[in-house]
This record gives sequence, C-alpha cells and structure tokens, in this order.
Amino acid sequence: MRHFKLTYIVVTLVLVAALERAASAAVCVAIDATRDTLSEPDRNATRILLAQALRQQGVEVADQNCEATYVAYHVRLGNSITVFLQGPRGYREGTAHAIEEIPAVYSQMVRAMMTGAPMTATSGVVDRTNATAAQQAPNRVQADSLWYFRLGYGGSAGASVNNGPAFGFGYRYELDSLALDLSFLNLLVAGSNDPNNHDSGVTGSWVKLMALYYFNPTANGSFYLGGGVGYGVTAVSNSTASYTGSGLQGEVAAGFEFLRASTIRMFAEAEATAPFYEVYSSPTSAAGSDHTYVPSFAISLGIGWGRSPVVKVHTVP
Repeated sequence: MRHFKLTYIVVTLVLVAALERAASAAVCVAIDATRDTLSEPDRNATRILLAQALRQQGVEVADQNCEATYVAYHVRLGNSITVFLQGPRGYREGTAHAIEEIPAVYSQMVRAMMTGAPMTATSGVVDRTNATAAQQAPNRVQADSLWYFRLGYGGSAGASVNNGPAFGFGYRYELDSLALDLSFLNLLVAGSNDPNNHDSGVTGSWVKLMALYYFNPTANGSFYLGGGVGYGVTAVSNSTASYTGSGLQGEVAAGFEFLRASTIRMFAEAEATAPFYEVYSSPTSAAGSDHTYVPSFAISLGIGWGRSPVVKVHTVP
C-alpha cells in the first residue's frame, strides 16, 4: 500500500512538472503600436488572428508567463498593407492587398517561420487555404503581339544559281529584349535573268519558329539577331535535271526594327536558310540519282501591325 502511494506521488509530480513546462513553453503575441498604422479595433483583431495562426501550427499561445513573444506591426499605404513579424524563429515580411487578406499573410509568415522556408509559392508555405489574390493572379510583364508581312529579294545556290522575289507572313510576340517569331509561307520564287537559261525553282520554309534578341530593347528602333528552325521545301531545276527535297532547316536572321514604341512596326531583315537535307535529281542517271545542297538567302522589308498592350479605363462622370 505504501509503495502504491509513493508511485502515485511520483506520477503526480511528473505530470505537474510537465504541465508547468508546457505553460512556460507558451508564447505571447503583441502588436507594436508605435509603428502600427491600423486603427485600434483592427489592431486588436490582428493580434487575435496572429495568435490563431500560431495555434494552427501547433504553437501554444498565452497571455502571461511566456517563453517568447511574437511582435507584429502593419504599415498601410492605400489599400495595400505591409505586415512585419519578428519572433524567436526569425523575421518575416509580407504584403496584403486588402485588410481581409491579413489572416492569409499571417498563415504564410508563421508557417515559413516554423519550417525555415522562404515565403515563395514553391516552398510549401502557400496552399489552397492561404493564397492571396495577388498570388492567385500574379502580375506579368506585358508583351507586344503583332502580325506582319514582308517582301524582298533573294537567291539560292546549288543545282543552279537562281534569284527572285521573296515573301512571307508571320506573328511576333515581343518583350523588351526578346521575341518569338512564328512565320508561314516564307518562299523564294527564283528564276534566271537570261532568257536562254531555264534555271528556276522555289525554296523556303512552310513554317518556322525563331527567337529574336534586340540589342537596344527600350529604344524606338533596335538591331536584332535571331535563330531557329523550320520545315521547308526545295524544288529547283536547270537545263538538264530537276531537284526536289523537303525537311528541317536552320534559320538565321539579322535586322533592324523601327517604330517599336507604336502599334505599327517596320523592319529590314537579312536572312539565310540552311537545309538539313539534300535534294535529289529526276530523272536519275545510270550511275544513280544526282544530289546537291541548296541554301538560300534573302533581304526583305516588313510591316507589322498589332494592338496596344495598354488597357484603357473609361470613367463615368
């Protein structure tokens, strides 16, 4: 019986010590009123919300006898509120674009403190319960989009030397220094200037995709270089045979674009096409089919048109 009483006393003392340790491990929450710019009712509400965010992460919150204190304050500028939080696990800063988003920002900040992770969308601190409106619809850099037509003159070499008009249609999606160029029917219709010479042909790309780099990205005019790939066709002939082939092609271009500050663009461009295939003759000879390589070159002027990236807001008087 005496042994049972002793065991009971020991267990009781252990439980009391554990409870005291848990109480002493609790944290307090405070708002720095000297820096905070919210109203007094909103300030009291944010203190309660911060305590709730800590409890959701398994942190015991108390009003006294605290082991540590989490201190927050808020700076309002227009509708945007910047939240600052300092605690035993470090410092975090976040932005709410409305006062109703402060609970979500607190959730992210406390979770980042507990895990030591940065406050980014890929670090695990943001989920479906605490994503803010700005994170659901993040800002993006506006890009220019325009369609264009180009017309010029070029030539091809290989089975014969042909030259003639070159043309093409395309679409450009431009940032300041980079652009994607997707174009169609980039063809060179070539022939000989000698009426006694029957050299003729068509070369070019049915479709090609290029990346362009602008050397002076914010200016109204800029030189650019580009490179990419396309799928094209070659059909040329001379006085003895005709050569045909199709396949992938390498594309390079250099040019100057004018009027980049407007919705109408003009550009002058020199381009070269290097097929990744050879063309074969028809008819074949006794020794077999003759084959050759036919690169092409062109210089052209282009004009493009697009829409303004600026959204106009009309106010009702």
